[in-house]
Amino acid sequence: MRTPVGPSRYPVFADLLRGIHLRNSFYYRPELRAPWGFSVADHGTAFHIVASGGCWLQVKGAAKPVALSSGDFVIVTRGDAHAMCDPPATPIVDFFDLAERHPPDKNGVFRAGGKGSVTKLVCGGMQFQNAAANPLLAVLPPLLHVKRTEEGARHWLRLTVEHILAELDSGGAGAREIVIRLAEILFLEAVRTYFEENADTAEFGWLAAVRDPQIGQALALLHGHPHHPWTVASLARRLAVSRSAFAARFTELVGEPPFRYLTRLRINAAASRLRTSDDKLSAIATSAGYDSVAALAKAFKRHMGMTPGEYRQACLTGRSA
Repeated sequence: MRTPVGPSRYPVFADLLRGIHLRNSFYYRPELRAPWGFSVADHGTAFHIVASGGCWLQVKGAAKPVALSSGDFVIVTRGDAHAMCDPPATPIVDFFDLAERHPPDKNGVFRAGGKGSVTKLVCGGMQFQNAAANPLLAVLPPLLHVKRTEEGARHWLRLTVEHILAELDSGGAGAREIVIRLAEILFLEAVRTYFEENADTAEFGWLAAVRDPQIGQALALLHGHPHHPWTVASLARRLAVSRSAFAARFTELVGEPPFRYLTRLRINAAASRLRTSDDKLSAIATSAGYDSVAALAKAFKRHMGMTPGEYRQACLTGRSA
């Protein structure tokens, strides 16, 4: 049974989801006969759908591999190096080398491996707008694993995957754009599933932080009023705790200090307005909580690797941003 995210957490959770926008996604459709194995280096957020069959996933740094079954959906949120194989001891090769050596058919399917049972996958990557400053991407665990449920409680997973496969097979007008939107829905649903399943049990991380009476209130204040001239001291006063105790608890649960988290929120808000409006930089700076364009530009370049003007121009021309 999925426990809904509590009402007090809705505003912060919704604010995180609003900031997620895919600017691109790409897909591969391997059909692999056992034994097989491949590795994926750090190429950004990656996902795998097990259309049929089963396999094992090992993410670099994880204690043990994860068993995947038909209908499962996984996201390697931070793009950590990982490997997939059947069975676990199978030698692995680089995924992109494997794909290059086996040309796909007209539907993008490529076939490789041995002579055993077949596992069909949809493997791909997700490129997010404003990934460097997005607060949600920073607080997710390294791996999201959405398991198919026999009772059909996650019918959204089956239906969305079927829709993606149908679009990939059709090659119709606008298919690529539709698939990008469907991938975004898959990601958001996976995040919501993770939040709902762990909201009342997480001991550390963002979910534990938002449940904490004081840190949860601080997160609500930061998300609700990111433009306010917050300091660690002013937040601590609002919560009636000492500055040092608040800073330590926030960092322990959220994984980064309060001001760094606030900066991420502000840069994300500024980037959103740069992408979606022609507002002047002075107005964007003020709305994001900066007292000057220069202050915004300094913080923006530190997080995004480019100035606000360069970022806006990159978005207009369709280049990576």
